[in-house]
Amino acid sequence: MENLLLLDPMVDPSNDILKKALGNSYKIYQEFIEKTNRQKLVLEWNYYKDQKSWLCKVLQKKKNICWLSIWNTGFKLTFYFTEKTLEGVYELDVDTEIKKAAMAMKPVGKLRPLILLIENHEILDDGLKILEYKMKLGA
Repeated sequence: MENLLLLDPMVDPSNDILKKALGNSYKIYQEFIEKTNRQKLVLEWNYYKDQKSWLCKVLQKKKNICWLSIWNTGFKLTFYFTEKTLEGVYELDVDTEIKKAAMAMKPVGKLRPLILLIENHEILDDGLKILEYKMKLGA
């Protein structure tokens, strides 16, 4: 089972800490950061006591586009959609397995989560397509 990393509330997730935690996945993480910076997105790290871990909000102005978390197998992007807006994900040019996973996720309140473990460039590319779709919602 994969483990959520960055659990120590006293240790901010600096680049050195992230590099150590992500290992081989750090280059893919850097690519994600570069692409989100180009889109003028802001990454805001906070320690959440209820989760007992550091989580990062990926923000477009004040709109939360997705959450980023660090795992020993890579990093995860978690998006939340309404039933209606989730339908747009099925129309994107992303891997069929991502679409199947989205359909299978149980609602959290009125929202449906879509969680991607970013382990390689192909999944990152699909995650960026979903991120761009989410940015256009309500714009």
